[in-house]
Amino acid sequence: MEGDSIGNRRFSRLKLLKVGAVGVAGATTGPLAAAEAKEKPAKPPPLRFLTKWEFALVTAMAETIWPTDDLGPGAKAAGVGYYIDGQLAGGWGKGHRFYLNGPFFTPADSGHGFQIAMTPAEIYRAFLPTVDQYARTKYGAPYEQLSPDDQTKLMNELRAGTASVALAGSTAFTSADFFNMFRQNVLEGMLADPSYGGNKDMVGWRYVGFPGNPMRNDAEYAKWIFNAKPYPHQYKPAAMPQDKGAM
Repeated sequence: MEGDSIGNRRFSRLKLLKVGAVGVAGATTGPLAAAEAKEKPAKPPPLRFLTKWEFALVTAMAETIWPTDDLGPGAKAAGVGYYIDGQLAGGWGKGHRFYLNGPFFTPADSGHGFQIAMTPAEIYRAFLPTVDQYARTKYGAPYEQLSPDDQTKLMNELRAGTASVALAGSTAFTSADFFNMFRQNVLEGMLADPSYGGNKDMVGWRYVGFPGNPMRNDAEYAKWIFNAKPYPHQYKPAAMPQDKGAM
């Protein structure tokens, strides 16, 4: 999405994936498919930081950034909301490595990090209600109930910093600041190891052709690193060792 509006995400993703390179395993048919269909879905993990309302909003916003479409499952199916919830409940969300004592100032250029005495968890908790209020005021409904087009417009307004949503303090934390942090969290949730709560069924790795733990497929991975040939299991990633206790 760098340099492009969210509305152009399909072009960006097709370009990234080199069109048609996503070889997600074909649909299973026959008795096996019927048996799988009868299996009860796994119970979702408990929320560790977000409330149910916050989780629903975060999931809807994440789905706007990485939607489910003809290329495959999006942020909701991948469990990105659970990834973000876990991060906010952990050291990152609590600002364990953040400098929060000030003095803070508004820098003239980028690269200075947060200029606000709030942790990521505090920012999420304060910012989400303001996004909801902005959606209700400008678009007439909660974010989750907006049409996909209006959701995209709202997210682009956050991205551009034109939405009247900000956290005031000794320095301002704007809608663009929140969007950049949130977008990064969504990408992490789609592409990080599934043990962190997102990337369910390794759907993000299938998108980009990351093989996961290549040695699980009994292939000599080193032979494929520095040549033009695609890794044979590129779009059928194997779980990392901690997922199944292998290696």
